[in-house]
Amino acid sequence: MSDYDQLLELIRSRRSIRQFQTALSVGKRLRVCSKLRAGRRRTITASPGRFLVIEDKQQIDQLAEIVRLGLSEKLKSLPEAAATYAGEFTHYATFFSNAPMLFGGVAQAAGQRVGTAFGRTQKSGLVSGETFERGHGGAKSITGGTGLGLGTCVLTGPLLIQDALAGALDLPPVTTTCLVVLGHPAESPAPPRRKTVEQIVEFRNNPRRT
Repeated sequence: MSDYDQLLELIRSRRSIRQFQTALSVGKRLRVCSKLRAGRRRTITASPGRFLVIEDKQQIDQLAEIVRLGLSEKLKSLPEAAATYAGEFTHYATFFSNAPMLFGGVAQAAGQRVGTAFGRTQKSGLVSGETFERGHGGAKSITGGTGLGLGTCVLTGPLLIQDALAGALDLPPVTTTCLVVLGHPAESPAPPRRKTVEQIVEFRNNPRRT
């Protein structure tokens, strides 16, 4: 089996894990950090963004509580029909409290970065490449963690309360672009249903069918 085939098999076999066992061993922690160093190769020197690794149980618990309170307040404005799902949504956004490691990528907003480079010109509609860079690092942490036999899961719910996250992590005004949990899995979920290639890909260069 080629390296490419092995990579594809690794990606196919990965599952989102939300239940974890005990803390990571020193050896596994060091190997995870080596994967993050590999992801650093994609990050340009001039980029002010960074990656955060949180392992302190108390800090993880405090962050989960901040996310729970922030989302509960934000979701109050939902229509009554949607409000019934608020509790479930908050649960899935805070399950990381039982994970031994939380990995996050943060970056300046596009307007801030462009303003620094072009005389403080604020163009909020411009897109920053930092978001891609942090997401690229998150993808490497997921693939690398899976290759080490660890469970991973991407978190999107906490990203709805950016200001609260920045305050909790003691960061200047930034955008949290990705949050990933890592740990020894305590569950083995079945493969989820996937869309077909035809459902997610549109080939614009193909002639129209008659």
